Amino acid sequence: MSKLIVPIDASQISESDRGKQKVKVAVRAGGKTQSQVISVESGKTQVQLDVDPKQNLEIAVGPASASDEDIFRLRTLTASVSQRQWDKDSLTLSPIAISAIYWRWWWYWCREFTITGQVVCADGSPVPGAEVSAFDVDFWWWWSSVNQVGSTAVTDANGNFTISFRWCCGWWPWWWWELRYWRLDPILVEKLYPVLKLHPELELREPTPTPTLDLVSLKPQASASGALTKASLSSSAVTPDLISASREKLRAALPYIEEFERLRIWPWFCWYPWFDCAPDIIFKVTQNCGAVQNVIVDENIFQTRWDIPTNLNVTLTANSLACCIQTPPPPPEGNCVLMTEVCGIPVIDVGGNAGTPGPVGFAYPNNRDRPFSEAIALYGQFGSSSQADYYSIQYKPNSGTIWNDVPVAAVSGFNRLYFDATLPWPANWIYVYFNPTAGVYESREHYESATNPGPWGSPSGRSWIGDRDELAVIQTSGFFADGPYDFRVIGYKALAGGGADLSTAFVLPGCGVEPNANNQVTLFLDNRVASVTPGSVHINTTEPDCGITAVRLGASTVAPCGAERLKPGTPLEIDFFISDPDGHLDSYSLVVKYGLSSEKNLLSTADVGTFSYIAGAGVSVGPDYSNAVTPSLNPPESAARPVWNGGSITLHIDNAANVFPITCCYLIELTVWKRNIVNCSGNLSYYNQSHYSFTVTV
Repeated sequence: MSKLIVPIDASQISESDRGKQKVKVAVRAGGKTQSQVISVESGKTQVQLDVDPKQNLEIAVGPASASDEDIFRLRTLTASVSQRQWDKDSLTLSPIAISAIYWRWWWYWCREFTITGQVVCADGSPVPGAEVSAFDVDFWWWWSSVNQVGSTAVTDANGNFTISFRWCCGWWPWWWWELRYWRLDPILVEKLYPVLKLHPELELREPTPTPTLDLVSLKPQASASGALTKASLSSSAVTPDLISASREKLRAALPYIEEFERLRIWPWFCWYPWFDCAPDIIFKVTQNCGAVQNVIVDENIFQTRWDIPTNLNVTLTANSLACCIQTPPPPPEGNCVLMTEVCGIPVIDVGGNAGTPGPVGFAYPNNRDRPFSEAIALYGQFGSSSQADYYSIQYKPNSGTIWNDVPVAAVSGFNRLYFDATLPWPANWIYVYFNPTAGVYESREHYESATNPGPWGSPSGRSWIGDRDELAVIQTSGFFADGPYDFRVIGYKALAGGGADLSTAFVLPGCGVEPNANNQVTLFLDNRVASVTPGSVHINTTEPDCGITAVRLGASTVAPCGAERLKPGTPLEIDFFISDPDGHLDSYSLVVKYGLSSEKNLLSTADVGTFSYIAGAGVSVGPDYSNAVTPSLNPPESAARPVWNGGSITLHIDNAANVFPITCCYLIELTVWKRNIVNCSGNLSYYNQSHYSFTVTV
């Protein structure tokens, strides 16, 4: 080994500034790097390193904060030594002088950044146990490069996180480019493509995943001398130098779009990211609070925080998939129970409960009037001194007086989830299955105090997530006839050895000023029997039912699978029925489908022109519940809440040519829905359908 001496001359730097940072001297040979960090307070100093004289050497002088790897990628001071320069066991190089401009650059080329923040739900509740990743963003035209900075952080019980990382700038452009992977960004394509397509003078290239500068050209008739033509830009490999050189040509050819400049889209925006000394940050947050990894924050490039400071604090709002630690309301006072929700719907939004007017037992009374079907979930709070260590559910018909236990076979267990901050991530998500024994549940309060005691209710301890106040899940289909029912809670004390002491059964008072009905909820149940016929879109059920009984073009009836020639000025009539014996229809639709993915809404004047309904006495035509219960002009019939049974209706369309624009095979599709809340889902799960197809020649 031989001695390499590298003199450093910092005399151009003022004495007061020399002590503000140190300098790294790195030597690379054969793929290996050694370095020393030195002080230059004296103005002149030197570094001695043992090196192999049989290898060519690369030397870089730069900021002490640069890594051994990055110091050769940054615009640092460099020198090289060849094997021929050695004639003895030591070699002293000419001094490497540090100018004032380099000194100022190095001061902020490599800096430490810290991002702190909190992930919260929309209501401000903290999101625990979530993985937070920060990314630096670069984009040009319709390609983007997103690169993670720092390590992924995990939020604590308060939703807080910290990410720290080192950020360098002043890269050699070609090296900065090599470090990045570019992808076609659909958000940029969606923003650029339709706007540029509005300019007919441009020949816009189709988006491709591989970056290219062959982006756009002026059509020959629009091209002036010196303007962008099809051959103006090379389609060879893209480099930073080519990007910079092509900007002015593109700007001359493209229209000025202020929004694109504001969004920092190149070439409208000047772009030299290799000199970007502050990162531009977006976040992605995932959380697995069960068996599924959900993305709960997913920011796009237009949500970028540009040029962040070295210390940044953010609040990230998660979507509805996040599990949050919500602050529960305090329990009501006393040995009592308060029924609060059904299927997540507050009892005050169910008719006949808590003094709410409207159809009894229907959700959203005097509005949607929705009955309940199949599985229902009851929610409630026990009082602060409740004696109900265990409980069960009783029911009676709303008009009856005799209470009965809900059949054991109809009662189901359910899961509750809690976050235990005392356990290491990701083992701090705990599911507890509350399984009824002979229809009797253990109360959450008894579970916390006796079955699994611990630091409950503290963000630094155990916190329930989501359905902490769920009481019971009851399957009503096959156990309850249709109609309104009352449900209440029966409490039991615990046996000394565990389990419910059934001899202590008592009806819990309702919380609040007595007398009250707060330990009671009334629900209207409506279940259906249905089966599917293979090869048919029509479901075997009357709840609901529907059918298309005839189609006429003028005076000519068109049979299913038939064919008819359309004459000018011919009207179209469709006879159909929609029905539900329980009167719980929600809506229906009539559409015609044809050709390649073409469709028209037969109940829309925008699609078919003028139309009208023909119906018999007592039939409200809808086509949805809100219209059905509102007096209409054609015909002047309205249903009475909460019943809309439907009936037989004829749809008359004045000009059939609006429905059948071309010679084709047409399919009329009738779909009808009930408005029931099925298995606690807000979707319209009960429906039926009918098809009628034929050919029209125009």
